[in-house]
Amino acid sequence: MWDNERFAGTPARKTGTALAIYCLATLFAVGLFAVGLRVENIILVYLISVIVMMIELRAFVWGGLYTIVCIITFNFLFTEPRFTLRVADPNYVIMMAIFLAVSAITGLLLSWLQEQVELSRQNEKRMKALLEISSGYLTLTGMDNIVYYCLKSLYQAAGERCRVYIAQGPGKLGAPYYIKAQFPDESVMDNDTPADWCFINNTVCGANTSFFGDSGWVYLPIRNRDACLGVIGVYTEGREIDGGHMVFINTVLSEMAMAVEKERMVPRCSGRTAEKPDAAGPDAAARSFLRDFGEPLRQAAESAERLLQSGEADRDGRRRALSGLALKLETLHNRAANHLQAGLLETDGLKVRREKTDFVELAAAAIGPYKLCCGERIVWMSPAAPMFVRADAELMKLAVANVLNNALVHTPPESQVSVNLTGDEGYCRLEIADRGCGIAPRALSGEDMDNPRGGLVLCGEIVRANEGKMVVRSSRFGGTSIVISLKNETG
Repeated sequence: MWDNERFAGTPARKTGTALAIYCLATLFAVGLFAVGLRVENIILVYLISVIVMMIELRAFVWGGLYTIVCIITFNFLFTEPRFTLRVADPNYVIMMAIFLAVSAITGLLLSWLQEQVELSRQNEKRMKALLEISSGYLTLTGMDNIVYYCLKSLYQAAGERCRVYIAQGPGKLGAPYYIKAQFPDESVMDNDTPADWCFINNTVCGANTSFFGDSGWVYLPIRNRDACLGVIGVYTEGREIDGGHMVFINTVLSEMAMAVEKERMVPRCSGRTAEKPDAAGPDAAARSFLRDFGEPLRQAAESAERLLQSGEADRDGRRRALSGLALKLETLHNRAANHLQAGLLETDGLKVRREKTDFVELAAAAIGPYKLCCGERIVWMSPAAPMFVRADAELMKLAVANVLNNALVHTPPESQVSVNLTGDEGYCRLEIADRGCGIAPRALSGEDMDNPRGGLVLCGEIVRANEGKMVVRSSRFGGTSIVISLKNETG
């Protein structure tokens, strides 16, 4: 598709150009006819004029109309009987039909060639813009500077007006960044619901998509590896973004994602290297203990105190309080085990003793304490027959408990967590799916979790050490689904 604003100009300019080419071709053809040139050669003059007109206007429709005018003129001025639209010789009809076909084929070839040339120019322009944008990210620091550089670059390179949301917590986006001068009419601003949906589901939505298709914006997740770091909204006024331009935007977003991750990593790394080894150990251990045990212990103590003071409370109230206390204590037990395994992982690595074991029995043992604490919050579905795998039973129990613990702690108390064990294609698959708001990208990358290295990171390493696979994705219930797969051990 050609850019009419760039190539064709206004209709008046198109008409003037076509008329000038037509007049020059006709005058030249009349001159050649006057000196005795045969009409079979004169028609080539009009064919050349069609090619010139197509090159000049770069519009196939105008080329078709111009061809018809040239055929009528040729018939009127140069074929017998002259100065009429009748044809005395059938060969002239065949000649004009061939002329029309050749003009159409020539026009199509020229249009295709011009489109390829323009596409090549656009790609070259995009590559130059990407090189400049990439160079700019190398020296940027500060989250605000990184995001505003992305907004400015997309506008200068492609004219795209955007808003960027950066993840701030589990299933939560921060306030949007945007350049106010690019939106003089604030009525075009969309609400944040599509951006939140895009972030939680890690899926494109907005204009011309299956979700929020009536929006004037297209929302794209900002990904780095398997993590979603935020969302960008591109104001398209409802139009669809073509494939080449979408690749350009995604490349800019990938560069921004790397800059964002680098920005988040720098304070953590510099903090480690700045401390003296002798003083860092006790301080780090104390901070780690307070983070992982201090607050949960305080909550458990408060829950126990409320439980003791609830002598006159109803039975259901005491049961709920006792269940909450049991979950907090089980969480503490889980975190202590995580500390132990994380310490081993930092020094000698995981000590895995893989033996043939029943995955159904293993999962039930890991889920049992939580089922006792939370009752109907856990929907546990498993096959009646044993499902054998080769794994370290104790470590795998810790991994399953970690995943279930995170689902229970980070979802509303009234929501249910589905635990489903199935077997297919030679694998045993345990899926733990919640109805919460999802897991933040920083959590999936091992930051801001409740235990060292991140509970889910430790789980993943345990599963990999047992030659299995752990996948984190959006749940069919609207929250997060984590699937642990181990190879089925038959015989």
